[in-house]
Amino acid sequence: MPAFLMVYIILLWVVFSAFYEKDYYFFLLLALLVCAVTIWAVLLYLTTGTCWRRGSSRVRLSRLRDGRLAVTMWNRRSFAILEPLAYLWLGMTLICHPFLMAMIPPSGTRADARLRALAFVAPVLGVMALCCAFSRLVRRRGQLGVGLSPKGIYHWSQFGCCFYAWEWIKDVLTIALGYPRLDLIVAEPQGIQLNPEENFIASWPIFRRRNRRIELHYLDVNPGVVYLAVVFYLRHPELRHELATMEGVQRIQRLDFAEVVDELETTGTLRAMVDRP
Repeated sequence: MPAFLMVYIILLWVVFSAFYEKDYYFFLLLALLVCAVTIWAVLLYLTTGTCWRRGSSRVRLSRLRDGRLAVTMWNRRSFAILEPLAYLWLGMTLICHPFLMAMIPPSGTRADARLRALAFVAPVLGVMALCCAFSRLVRRRGQLGVGLSPKGIYHWSQFGCCFYAWEWIKDVLTIALGYPRLDLIVAEPQGIQLNPEENFIASWPIFRRRNRRIELHYLDVNPGVVYLAVVFYLRHPELRHELATMEGVQRIQRLDFAEVVDELETTGTLRAMVDRP
């Protein structure tokens, strides 16, 4: 954080210097960049910076596209608003970059040479950022997050949803430091049919492999809530019917996971697949 603040202060100083020297095109380019950095910094703080302060109350019972119910934990509303805005601003900045550089007289410095080299690839990167900004156009559900149903786990990510049946999941790995996440170890059978929640992108193997990594800091619940819930229902298939009722919602909100919590407090880790035939 101190290093980021130092870089941010230097950027602001360069922006005001460009304005003071009446180098308006360079000022506009830097101002767009600083605004993009600001939006991403706010987004980072609202997701990663506060994720461990959240509780377990933001658990919902939602209806899926096939009419069934599932327990869902959606992304934070602030993330849902700021992320497309951040990608949109970044995309426009990168697309405008070569045009602004063409209006700025060459200075002959190393920094100027690097900025002009970036201008060759900036529009391509900008288009990629805009695709992320408008990803809602290709996925089937506006909300992003995680869902637990009696049949399996749903992961609604930026470009679509992937469904993983409970019996496909062989283990769960967790990363708690930095950006907390779950890595599902999955063995999917060949020739599976798409779930009604999944779009055409879910048929791409590379997307399905990437979607096994569930970023937890975006969710509106504490990252540990999802980990405990997934491990608990992996261990207890006889209780998965709860995930279509308020009983499952209430269990997760209360963190009523019996031996799972005790084991985590005692050993500091969990064995996801114990007692499973």
